[in-house]
Amino acid sequence: MHGTGEDTMDDTVLLKFAAAPGSTISVGFEPIGSTFSLSDGDFVHLRTPAANVGKIEVVVWPNGISVEVPYPDEYAILNRDGDVIDWL
Repeated sequence: MHGTGEDTMDDTVLLKFAAAPGSTISVGFEPIGSTFSLSDGDFVHLRTPAANVGKIEVVVWPNGISVEVPYPDEYAILNRDGDVIDWL
């Protein structure tokens, strides 16, 4: 549930966004505008309801990735350790 720290939603998936080894990129999540700088194989996960996977738009730029999610809904951005670092 949003904000409780509990992972009770069984119908969610994790989408991984990563920087290639030796590169640095920005990953932005819209419409909120949360942006993360990743480098050298680092990554974040977007936890999303499974029903929304086909509605997520991903655009790859020369030095970044833009991720547009259907809003409103419950989305969490997790670091490589699985900790929530932001909510959309």
